Amino acid sequence: MNKSLFFGLTILSFLFVIVLIAPYLPFVDTSLKETVMKQKEGGGFELPPFAPSADFPIGSDANGKDLLSRVLLGTKETLLTILAIVLIRYIIAIPLAMASFYMKFFRRILIIWNRLFSFMPPIFFVILIIGTPFVTFSDNRYLWIMLVLALIEAGRIADIFYQGMVDISRKPYVEAGIVSGSSALTMLKNYYWPPLRPFFIVQFFSDLGRTLFLIGQLGIVEIFLSVEFVSQLSGGYKAMNTSNAWPTYFAEITHHIWSHPWLPITGTVAIGITILAFSMTSSGLQQYFDKKYKRA
Repeated sequence: MNKSLFFGLTILSFLFVIVLIAPYLPFVDTSLKETVMKQKEGGGFELPPFAPSADFPIGSDANGKDLLSRVLLGTKETLLTILAIVLIRYIIAIPLAMASFYMKFFRRILIIWNRLFSFMPPIFFVILIIGTPFVTFSDNRYLWIMLVLALIEAGRIADIFYQGMVDISRKPYVEAGIVSGSSALTMLKNYYWPPLRPFFIVQFFSDLGRTLFLIGQLGIVEIFLSVEFVSQLSGGYKAMNTSNAWPTYFAEITHHIWSHPWLPITGTVAIGITILAFSMTSSGLQQYFDKKYKRA
């Protein structure tokens, strides 16, 4: 039994069910009502974030919104965001890898792309680019952030598939296809893509977990996917988060980890379980394909 694949798909199926039923669960506050203050049992009042209680099973956020409701409702936004980022990344990376294999011009582009974004962790480039006024104040901020996250890692993915095509090109059956006079398109369809397809599927799930980890880091540095600028008494404006994505629970983590630990712990558990699910699914698929092709 492929335990990694079984448990990985089980967790992902559970997350998919949450996406579908979360708005209809009786204990989920779909309006995400803000509670400005509430009365203590012994008298007096307290301000949010509220600790776990009967009213807030796992506590509330800094605005007094039920954290459990935010987590469940944010599952859809989080998963769709990382799925969109990875899809954009692969739509760019796969054609670039194939073009690099056939044309030296695109190979040079790929080399420059990798050198540009490989000498520092991706998070630094993301902060640098997203922090520009053009992206920060854009009406399409969400889309720009997804595009930036996709592009920064696209070169790495393209190079992986390029190297895969180079390895496949050395196989005897590929040489037979060349000798038989097959066109580049036929070679790609019949000789290169079939052995690359399992690797594509495995890498795709691995990249979903990697992308979720990356946007989790954005939450720590308080770069949110969608914001609303609110005027302050000082005359300036502050970017207020309007997203329910899980990484937003890491905002002000150095403060909350000591005074309101349920906020960062909730984000850590949700992201950690999901990354584990993607990792186990990727590992399980690798085992499945290895076993399948060894039998063949």
